[in-house]
Amino acid sequence: MKEITRVVKAYEDSINQNRIVGSVCSDCGTIAVPPRPICRKCNSDDIDITTVDGMGKLVTWTVIHIAPPTHLDRVPYILGIVKLSNGQSLTGIVDLPEGVEPQFDMNLVAAFEEGQEGASRLRWRIN
Repeated sequence: MKEITRVVKAYEDSINQNRIVGSVCSDCGTIAVPPRPICRKCNSDDIDITTVDGMGKLVTWTVIHIAPPTHLDRVPYILGIVKLSNGQSLTGIVDLPEGVEPQFDMNLVAAFEEGQEGASRLRWRIN
C-alpha cells in the first residue's frame, strides 16, 4: 500500500508542478502513464518515476452535455483520450478555440489550469 501511495502522490504532485510523470520499470524498461507501482509487463516492483513530454494526438472523444457539479460551467465540453508520444494514453478535457472541431490525430499539448483548492488540473490544447 505504501508503494501505491508513493506512485499516486508522485503523479498528483507532478500535475501540481505543471508536468506529467510516468513509471519506468528498472527491469524491462516498460513505461506507464499515469505511473503504476508494479510493471504491467513483467510484474516487477522495481519502479522509478520519470517525466514524460506532454505532447500527443487525439485518439477519440465525446462531448459531455450533462456534467458533475464541478464542471457545470463548462457544459458542453470535450472529454478525449490523448495518445502520448511514448505510446501511453491519458484521458482529459480538451480545450479547443471556439469554432474548432476535434479531429482524429489532432496534435495536442498538455496545459494546466488551477482547479479547486489551488490544485492544478490537466487539460489538452492544440499544439
